[in-house]
Parts: sequence; C-alpha cells; structure tokens
Amino acid sequence: MAPDGGISSPSEFRRAEIGNTGAPELRLGAYEGPLDLLLELARAQRVDLAAISVVALAEAFGAEVERAIAGRRVPLSAISDWLVMAAWLLLLRSRLLLPAGSAEDRAAQAEAAELRRRLADREAVRAMTEWLERRPQLGREVFGRGAPEPDPSPVPLADVTELLRACHRLIALRARDRIYWPNPPPLWRVPDALARIRELLPTTSEKPVPLEHFVPRSGERARTPLQRRAALASTLVAALELGRDGAVTFKQEIPFSEIDLQAIADREHPGSPGPAYR
Repeated sequence: MAPDGGISSPSEFRRAEIGNTGAPELRLGAYEGPLDLLLELARAQRVDLAAISVVALAEAFGAEVERAIAGRRVPLSAISDWLVMAAWLLLLRSRLLLPAGSAEDRAAQAEAAELRRRLADREAVRAMTEWLERRPQLGREVFGRGAPEPDPSPVPLADVTELLRACHRLIALRARDRIYWPNPPPLWRVPDALARIRELLPTTSEKPVPLEHFVPRSGERARTPLQRRAALASTLVAALELGRDGAVTFKQEIPFSEIDLQAIADREHPGSPGPAYR
C-alpha cells in the first residue's frame, strides 16, 4: 500500500479491470477508481480505509447513483449491486473506528484474517487449476493403451497327466519309429505317362492324336478330380520329354486349345509310322 493510502502498484488496477462490473468511478482524495475495485482492495487490506472519509464516500456514491437514475442508463439490478458494495465499504470503514483491544476490534481483525485466508486459498486453487489445465490430459493430448478384447472361445485346460503320458510314449519310441514317413496320394506320375504314350502312340494312325487320348480314364489313380488333373499334367510333361527327344511333334491351333501329338517317322525306315520305343 502506498504511503498516502492509495493503491500500491498499477498491477492492482489490471487485476480489478478483469472483474470490473461497471461500478461508478469515485474520487475520494486517497483513492480514485471504480467502486468494486475499492471494495476488493479493502477486503485484501491493500488500501488504507482510514484515509478515506465516510462522508466523502457517501456523498460521492449518492451523486453517482442519482446521476445513473436520472440518466436511466443503468438497470435497477446494477444499482442494487452498487448499494451492496457501498454497504460493505461502510461496514469495513466503521470497524476501524472501534477502540483498539476491544472485543469488537478483535472480532473485526479475526474476520479480516479469515477473509484474507479465504482469498489466499482461492488464489491457490486458481493457480492449481491453471497448472492442471496446462498438463496433458488423458484422452485429449495422450491416449492410453486399449484393453485387449476378450477371447470368445477360450482354450480348454489340458489334462497335465495325459500330456505327460503322451510325452513319455514319444520318448520311449525307437529312433526309427520316430522318423516321419509321408504317405503320398496315389497319383499318375511322369514315368507312368511315358510308358503309356510309348505303348499307345504306335497303334494310332498317322494323324495327330489329342493329348487327352493318353490320359487314363479309369483306375485307382484316376478317380478323383485331383488325380485326373495330376494325370493330365504328368501326360503333358511326358509328351514334352518325347518332343525334346524328337519322337513326337505338337500341334495347337490357338492358345489354350487342345494339344495334338503326332509321331515322327523313323529316318532310317521312311515307311514306318514312328520310331521304335524301348
């Protein structure tokens, strides 16, 4: 607080401007400013109310109220707030007139100390709120790891005794019995297709013969669709082997159409239908 009873620093004006409610401006000699700022500084004991005349305060406030009523520019609710502020100021100013050391003076000082404590607590809460606002908040700046989804079909618990028994049976097997021997399905292989082509090709005419003519139509290895596709692939590979050896020629009109085979005549015996197959 300044020695003349005024405001101690200009920062108090800036703090009061934030909460200024449009209260009237008062000029009381030791203080010049809005009424609500004066009340706030008086409650915080940052202004010397003893330097302010009660008569001057009442006259200045009454003149401002009459001016506001005459001008009809201030609502009645705002004027009532002004009256509450002025009443608080007069109450605080009147308590300074109490004799020092009396019960009323001690009660006034205790009430002022409680008011200062509450103001300090409010300032601490405000500072803590601002500190919490500046910290990263979960779900806004930072995000936690999502919880795993529950397993819809949990794996049943295994019987430990049966598991140990199965492991014991595997350990007790001989090394030869533990070797895995695959069981391939019965398919038509390339050697089988070579033997069939060599067997059927000399009996065909000199005209080209479709490749499917050499594919087996029935039998143990031509029952399922997989076996029939494997027989056709093996027959094609076998025919390519014969074509590489110069035993047959291929003919195909358009791509992906039927493939025809024709035996190549023996160069040593031009009249023969094809080479001798061994």
